[in-house]
Amino acid sequence: MNDKKFAVINPCKICQPMGAILALLGVKNAMPLIHGSHGCSTYMRFQLGRHFKEPVSVSSTSMSEANAVLGGEENLKNAIKNVCKIYKPEIIGITTSCLSETIGDDVEGIIRLFKTKNEDLPYLVPISTPSYKNTHVEGYDSTVKALVSNLATPSKSNSKLNLITGMVSPSDTAEIKRILQEIGIDYIILTDTSESLDAPFDGDVSFMPNAGTTVNEIKDTANSYATVSLCKHASSAAKFLEETYKIKSISTYLPIGLQNTDEFLNEITKISNVEIPNKIQKERGKLIDAMIDAHQHNFGRKVAIYGDPDIVVGFTRFVMELGMIPSIVCTGNESEAFINDINEITKNSKDKPVILSGGDLYDLHQEIKKSKVDLLIGNSYGSRIAGAENIPLIRMGFPIYDRVGAQRITCLGYSAGIKLVDTITNTILDRYFDEFGWALDEDKEVQNENLKNSCFLN
Repeated sequence: MNDKKFAVINPCKICQPMGAILALLGVKNAMPLIHGSHGCSTYMRFQLGRHFKEPVSVSSTSMSEANAVLGGEENLKNAIKNVCKIYKPEIIGITTSCLSETIGDDVEGIIRLFKTKNEDLPYLVPISTPSYKNTHVEGYDSTVKALVSNLATPSKSNSKLNLITGMVSPSDTAEIKRILQEIGIDYIILTDTSESLDAPFDGDVSFMPNAGTTVNEIKDTANSYATVSLCKHASSAAKFLEETYKIKSISTYLPIGLQNTDEFLNEITKISNVEIPNKIQKERGKLIDAMIDAHQHNFGRKVAIYGDPDIVVGFTRFVMELGMIPSIVCTGNESEAFINDINEITKNSKDKPVILSGGDLYDLHQEIKKSKVDLLIGNSYGSRIAGAENIPLIRMGFPIYDRVGAQRITCLGYSAGIKLVDTITNTILDRYFDEFGWALDEDKEVQNENLKNSCFLN
């Protein structure tokens, strides 16, 4: 691993409020409110708008230099009043920023006092998301936990499964919902962006999510029989529900590829006491068939993967299932869990990857220069590396701003795995083979070695 410590160059992460807003945009009639400068909310809207190609509203307390000295209490109270008057939300998620955290505004105390002097308020949920600490992954995690810890209300059993998706695409959330429906499991998604960030055009302009997880559903999470977290780095809400309401907590890998999807389905069917239907089993068989068909082209290809830790871990296992070699794996999170997961997945491989935990894209680029890789998998931030090193890039994760359709990219489940096999294999064919399927001159040595080692010739 690169020993650079003096700076972060081209970070492989975003600040906590971004993750918080992504979680809040999956709650119906919710308005995110950043307690900070106007530039914070502007940046969030810009980044989210160019990724999802959807209008996104993010309110701000518009703190200034004077507020940095005198405090932002009045700004916060005025912002809540204005948001209530103009938008009439059912819930306001109030996230902090580097400015409000640095000066030490007591957001929870301000909200508590505000509630005593004002009536008919929406739900006000304070969320601590200091921008100078951790990443958008922790911001997402903190927000989902804040939602359940402020709203969850025990009553009678609802016979539902809580499911925390993590920061996956709207289409991935929709696919998880489809799988649960096929199996016959009733569920509550925390939080559901499948329609709020991938909405049909109907001529209506909405300033808040008009679909998603409802406040009543969040309240009802205290009455479910279990909570499954698809991301190990976004499981705080599940642990809270387990400790507070004795709801069983299960954490799995993101269901990317064959084994991870197997494990996910085994967990949810076991805890729900149901069987996997034949339709889902057929999808599994088709994925295996696609992997076999593509094996000769993918075997031995070296891959560099970067992005959110759970996505990188999922793709690391998946490319290994395709016979590829994950040479470099990089995430902006400093995470022992990430390192342990990668080591566990690759423990039987003779080719150990370079692990960059808490790394940036400069570190990634330096490692790519040291060892040739055939393919990059990650978000749009890696496009300059791909161009400089003449390596094809498959765009996955957040943000994707130089292509359209980011909200429709899927990677979870068997059906998405089939599409991924096609995408990965066709990218390899397009870059390293001619129109007749023969390896290009500069790639013949690699291809000949792959064919020699391929199981089809043993």
